[in-house]
Amino acid sequence: MAPIAVDRAQAGLGVADRLRDVIRKDRIMTDPVMTYAYSGDASSYRLVPAVVVIVNTEDEVRAVIEAARAERLPLTFRAAGTSLSGQAITEGVLAVLGDGWKKLQIDDSGARVTLGPAVIVANANKALKPFNAKLGPDPASQATCKIGGVVNNNSSGMCCGVAYNTYHTMQRLRVMLVDGTVLDSGDPASVAAFRTSHARLLEGLHQLHHQVTADSQLVELIRKKYRIKNTVGYSINALVDFHDPVDILIHLIVGSEGTLGFVSEVTYNTIPEHPHKVTGLIPFPDPYSCARAISKLANGGIQTTTGVTAAEYIERRALQTVEHLPAIQPYVRFFTETSPVILIDISAPDEATLRAETDKAVAILHSEGATHIDFSPDEAKSHALWDVRKGFFASGGAARPKGTSMLTEDVAAPIDRLADFVIDMRKLLDDFGYEDAIIFGHALAGNLHFQMSDNFMEPGAADKFDRFSKALSEFVSVRYGGSLKAEHGTGRAIAPFVEAEWGTKAYLVMHEVKRLFDPEGLLNPGVLLNPDPDIHIKNLKLMPLADEIVDLCIECGFCEPACPSHHMTLSPRQRIVVTRERARLRRTGEDPERLKALDDGFQYAGLDTCAACNLCSLRCPVGIETGSMVIGERGRRRTEGDHRAASWVAGHTGAVEAGMKLGVGVQQLSRRIVGDGLTDVLAGAMHRLAPKAVPRVSPALRVGPGAPKAGPAAAEAPNGPVVYFPSCATRMFGAQTDENGLLPATEAMLVLLRRAGFNPVVPERLEGQCCGQPFLSKGFPEEAEQVGAATRSELDRLSEQGRHPVVTDASTCAKHMREHPGAATVLDSAEFLVNEVLPRLTVTAPLPAVAVHHNCSAQRLREQAAIEALAAAIASKAVVLDAITCCGYAGDKGLYVPELNAHATRFARAQIPPDCTIGLSTVSTCATGLSERMGIPFVSIASLLEKVSRP
Repeated sequence: MAPIAVDRAQAGLGVADRLRDVIRKDRIMTDPVMTYAYSGDASSYRLVPAVVVIVNTEDEVRAVIEAARAERLPLTFRAAGTSLSGQAITEGVLAVLGDGWKKLQIDDSGARVTLGPAVIVANANKALKPFNAKLGPDPASQATCKIGGVVNNNSSGMCCGVAYNTYHTMQRLRVMLVDGTVLDSGDPASVAAFRTSHARLLEGLHQLHHQVTADSQLVELIRKKYRIKNTVGYSINALVDFHDPVDILIHLIVGSEGTLGFVSEVTYNTIPEHPHKVTGLIPFPDPYSCARAISKLANGGIQTTTGVTAAEYIERRALQTVEHLPAIQPYVRFFTETSPVILIDISAPDEATLRAETDKAVAILHSEGATHIDFSPDEAKSHALWDVRKGFFASGGAARPKGTSMLTEDVAAPIDRLADFVIDMRKLLDDFGYEDAIIFGHALAGNLHFQMSDNFMEPGAADKFDRFSKALSEFVSVRYGGSLKAEHGTGRAIAPFVEAEWGTKAYLVMHEVKRLFDPEGLLNPGVLLNPDPDIHIKNLKLMPLADEIVDLCIECGFCEPACPSHHMTLSPRQRIVVTRERARLRRTGEDPERLKALDDGFQYAGLDTCAACNLCSLRCPVGIETGSMVIGERGRRRTEGDHRAASWVAGHTGAVEAGMKLGVGVQQLSRRIVGDGLTDVLAGAMHRLAPKAVPRVSPALRVGPGAPKAGPAAAEAPNGPVVYFPSCATRMFGAQTDENGLLPATEAMLVLLRRAGFNPVVPERLEGQCCGQPFLSKGFPEEAEQVGAATRSELDRLSEQGRHPVVTDASTCAKHMREHPGAATVLDSAEFLVNEVLPRLTVTAPLPAVAVHHNCSAQRLREQAAIEALAAAIASKAVVLDAITCCGYAGDKGLYVPELNAHATRFARAQIPPDCTIGLSTVSTCATGLSERMGIPFVSIASLLEKVSRP
C-alpha cells in the first residue's frame, strides 16, 4: 500500500500547486463541491479525493504522477466512472480523462480500430458499423462506458463471452508506467528502447513466467479459471499464454484496474457485425428447462459470431420490475409465477444462414418446453428489448426502497451447472434477507448478475452484507469452482476474497506482479489486492433522501454523455450526489461550515450552468429528470424581491420584449458604427462587472423580425385555417437571413402555409405573448402559469377550441405547451411542415448541404426523424451534428453564461464539411449560439424550406 500523506487536504493543494504551470487552472479541482462530485463511481462505495485533475495528454499524466509521488498521495485514473466494484475512486489524486483522449482511427476496412481511452464504446461501434464490424467487448453500459475502463477491467458483455474480450482481441497497447516511461507495443523502436531501459522489469516477468509454467497444477488452475469469464485479480493467464515478456506485460495491463500503469491508446482486432439478425424474448415454465436450453445453445462453450450470439437469462423477479414497459407488455401473458425468459440474438452473414441458424435454435427451444417462440428481424423491436436488458442495472436499482444503496455482483459458473447455480443463488440471496434481489445475466458464458438493496444508514446492514459476501465467496469460488467477479473487475468489493478464489500460490504471484510494476504502491492502492479483510464493507455509500425527483437515482452515470455541462462543472449524476450530501448535512447538522461551502458552490456549478434540458432523462433507464430538480432548487432559492421582479415582468411582457429587441438592436448598431472589436470590448467589460445583470453580446445575435401580420385571408385556401403562434424567442432573436437570401422565420412560415394551401391565422397583439417556459426554467412556476394561461386562452379561441391545428416555430415552446395544454394541441413546426406542408410543395432549388442540429426539446419530442426528413428535402446532403447533445444556449444562458454554450459545442465544428455553408435549428436562440460557434450561419427550417421551394 502506498504511503498516504497525513494531511490529505494540504497534500491535494500541494498537487494543485505543482501542476499549475502544466495544466489549466479550471481542470484542477480541490473545492468541496467538485471533489465530492467525483467521490463515487457506479459502485456502492464513496471516497472523497483530495484533488481532481482532468488530464488531456501523456505529458499531463506524467506530471500528475510526479506530483502525486511528491505529495505522497495515491493516484487513481478514471474514464467514465461506471465501475461497479469501487475501482474508480480514491482519497488521493483522481485523474479524470478529458477531451484529449478521443482518437478513433479505423484501418484495414474495419478489421482494426485504434482508440483513445476516452472514446465511448457505442461511438466506436457506430463508426465501425458501415464496415459491418464491431468491438468484441460489448458491456451493457456501452452507451456511457469508455475504452480506458473496458481495457482496465477487461470488460466483456452480452455477446462477448471469453473469446472476444480485450485480452483476446487487443492487437496493440500504448501504456505509461509509474516512472513515466511509455511503451508502445506496436512500435518496434519503442519496444527496442523499452527492452533496454526496463530490462530489469522484463527479466522479472520472464522469471515469473518460468516459475508459473514450471508448476503444472498452477497452470491447470489458470487455464480452468479462464475457460469462463473471470476478472478476479490480475490476468495471470498472460504468464502462461505468452513467452515474450513484452507480450506478457501488455496483457497483464488488461484487467489491472489502473494499478500497473496508464493506458493511453489501444488497437483492437474487430469482430464481424453481421447484417442479418433476429431477436426473440423466449419464456420458459421454470429455471431448469431454461438452463437446459441455454446449455444446448451454448455451442459447447465455443464463442461464435454466427448463430446464437447472445442469450440473456432474466429471472421472474427481474421481469416484474419491467413488466410495465411497452417492449415487455406483449409477453406478459406468457409469464407464470416461476417463468424466466431468455433474450436471444441470432446473427448471420446472409439470409440463408440466418434461417438455418434460427431453425436450429427454435428446435432446441421447443425441445425444452419454451412457452412462446417469436423471432423478429424488426430492428426497432430488438433495440427496445435490449434497452430493457441494458437498463436493468438502473431500472432494477430504481425499484429498491428509497434511501437504500443498490448492491450488485456478477459471478460465473461452468455452463453445465447453470440450472443448479441459478436455483442455489436465489436461495442464498433469500436466506440472507435479500428477497428484493433480481437475477439476470449473460447465460451463454454462465455469467449471472444480481442486484439487491440495503440501507447502510441502519445498524447491522454492513454486518449483514459482510456475512453475505463471505458466504458468496464460498458458494461461487469453492462450491461451484466459478468466478466471484466475471466481468465487473475486482475493485474494493472483491479484493479481500482474491486469495480464497485463487489459492495462496496464485495470490503471491499477483503480489509479485504488483511489486514489479509499482513497488511504491502509488497506483490505485487497495484496489484488486488489499490486506484489509474488511475493505469491502468500508466507505459504503449512504443514500439519504434529498428530492423526490431524484431519490431513485443509483448514480450509474448513464446520463453523463447527454449533459452539456459534463466536465465543465457538474453532470446530472454529480448534481444529485452533491444534493444528497447537502441534504444529509442539513439533517445531521454535523458540519455547518462544509454545508455552507457546498450550498454556495452549488449555485454556479449546479444551478447556473445547468441547461435544464432534461436530456439526461432520455439516457436514464428510469427517466429521472435532473433538470427538473434544478428548476425546483432555483425556485426555492428565489427571494421575495426576485418574485416581485418576476411578477412585474409577467405583467409587462410586451415592454420586456420591446426592451430586449431594443438592446439587441443597439449592439447591432454599435457594430455598424464602431465595429465588432470595440463593441465586444465594451460589452464584455460591462458583462464581467455584472454578469447576472448585463447580458453578453455576440455578432451572431440579431434583432428578430417581431410580430408578423397574417394579412387578409387567402382567396384560395383548400386546406383551411392554421393558427400560427410565432414564439417570443423567434420574434425577438433573428438569424442571418438577409445575406443568405432568406426570409425571416415568421415570414417564411406564413409563405409556406399559404403555398401549401392553408390559411394562416396569427394572434393579434402578439407582443408579450409567451408560453411561460422562460419563467419556469428560472424557477418561477406561478409567473409561468400566469403568462402561459393567457396565451393558451388566446390560442384556444383562435383554433375554435382545438378545431383547427395550432403550430408554433420553436421546439421548446411546443414541448412546454404540450405539458401545459389548453383545448388546442400545439404542434411544432417541424412535425407540421413534414407531415402537412412538404407533401404539397415542390423543391425547386435544393442546397448542396445543410448542417442539422437537434435541439434538446426536439429530441424530447422525438422529432429527429421529422427534422432529418425536412433536411433531406432541403439539401442533397444532411450533416447531423451528433457531437452536440444540448447546445447549452438554454434560452438566455448563451447571453449570461456563454461558457456553457462554448463547452457544449466544442466538438461539432469539426463535423461540418467544407461544402456545407449553412445549418438549421428549430429554436432561434440555439441558432444564435450555433452560428457563433460553428462558423456558419444557422437558421430556421422554415426559412430554408421556403427558399428551396420557391416557384
